[in-house]
Amino acid sequence: MGPVTGLDTADIPAEGTQIAPGLRLLPTPGHTPGHISVELSSQGETALITGDSIHHPVQLAHPDIGACVDIDPRQSQATRRALLASLANTDTLLLGTHFPPPTAGRIITQANTHQLRPVPPA
Repeated sequence: MGPVTGLDTADIPAEGTQIAPGLRLLPTPGHTPGHISVELSSQGETALITGDSIHHPVQLAHPDIGACVDIDPRQSQATRRALLASLANTDTLLLGTHFPPPTAGRIITQANTHQLRPVPPA
């Protein structure tokens, strides 16, 4: 086997793609080429694992704040804004991959910004 010289990215449509029952991949571009977030659904409940699309809870209130490692900062901002708008005031549980505790919660809109309403582990 030869050396790995590049990685292929999956071509995921904007609406995402279901790869197994209850498991859907969503494109969240900007951080790295082909970046995705993972949506899990079971028994009428949904959770979204952010991956690197949102690095820190401060980005909920200030989605313009990027990570120095974002390949495309403008796209990262647009992705965060769209993702937060789609999650705001819904029952979808956000699981912040890099968040310090609390890492899970629901996105609420308050005073024109988004905040994480923590959900304690069951």
